[in-house]
Amino acid sequence: MHIVFNVREVLPADADPSMVWDALVFAAVHNRVSDIHILAQRQATELAFRIDGDMRPQGEISNEFARRLISHVKSISGMDIAEHRRPTEGRLKVQAGDRTVDLRLSSIPSIHGQDLVVRIFDHTVSLMELTQLGLMREQLDTIYDLIARPHGLILVSGPTGSGKTTTLYAMLQHLSGHARKIVTIEDPVEYDLPGVNQTQVNYRIGVDFAHMLTALLRQDPDIIMVGEIRDEETAVTAVRAANTGNLVLATTHATRASRAVETMLSLGVHPYFLAVALRGVLAQVLVKQICPHCKTPLPETTEMVLEDAVRRRLPDNAETQLYEGRGCDHCLGTGYRGRLGLFELFAPDENIKQLIVDRQPAMEIDKAIRKAELLTLEEVGKLALVTGQTTLHQLADVLPTL
Repeated sequence: MHIVFNVREVLPADADPSMVWDALVFAAVHNRVSDIHILAQRQATELAFRIDGDMRPQGEISNEFARRLISHVKSISGMDIAEHRRPTEGRLKVQAGDRTVDLRLSSIPSIHGQDLVVRIFDHTVSLMELTQLGLMREQLDTIYDLIARPHGLILVSGPTGSGKTTTLYAMLQHLSGHARKIVTIEDPVEYDLPGVNQTQVNYRIGVDFAHMLTALLRQDPDIIMVGEIRDEETAVTAVRAANTGNLVLATTHATRASRAVETMLSLGVHPYFLAVALRGVLAQVLVKQICPHCKTPLPETTEMVLEDAVRRRLPDNAETQLYEGRGCDHCLGTGYRGRLGLFELFAPDENIKQLIVDRQPAMEIDKAIRKAELLTLEEVGKLALVTGQTTLHQLADVLPTL
């Protein structure tokens, strides 16, 4: 695996922390790094980059230099340099070559010093349109229909780091400028969206999702985006808002579309009001894409048995073959470059609404989804597999039920 940031080249004996920091950010931004990790250990401090969801070690720096580097970063980001006992957070906007990026910093004390994690928000690559997410054409048409509704609840679900915020932002970008007032509640605000009134929670002073949602309902909104539904008050208020004239977009951490319904019911939402409000549920996961520069077919996989639901959705004259990446400079020797979204979407019909009212388990909703011939995550994954976008190993990791 290739090293992105050569620590030895930028760390002479008299290294300037500010110059090292600039080089570190530049290397991270231009190599698709989502997070920079500076982790204190007993003998030295580890430096690592997260690329395409994986941690990539970049080498070690001395604990003394790490302290100087972290102090410099905390200073320029407005964090308290003297505070070593409590977690601290900060934000920073920097120029990395021809790109301006936002950084969100989090520092925590550890037994060997301080750990610093820097999340990178690169507006040039991270803000996407709905057509760029990887949705199937039929799913995309359904999404357009759902977000055009004047009111109701749309849930986006998936594990942490599955791209839920990216999907919500893509929806909001499509909706902005359509003579409707859009407000958001986030934790924290990740991107400044034109035409959208964005707010964020502040737990230190008691401003949580539930309080902000109640306050925003008095601001005459048309569309409300709730960054996460995590408690009963937020869930009940979101459903009430969706039933009284607002379009509400929200996220949960459920791993399947059907389980997002279970999550809402477990949080205390009345099943009848949920069934009336719910317009659609989109579940998503991310898988690594095969690097196009070193993509290689696996000849023994040319003849594959596929379900009818998958085969019907294959492009005309498409070859059903598996591929892998050999590893090259473009993908840092991993065989993967970038990530792809896999989506499972349903808009509840009368049958599914009755299942919700009856508090039926997720398994029954899954049966109704299959009966309606809607694509499941496994089927979308197989489509991505046989069209050469990802590997069987990736799907096995992300979708163990495949």
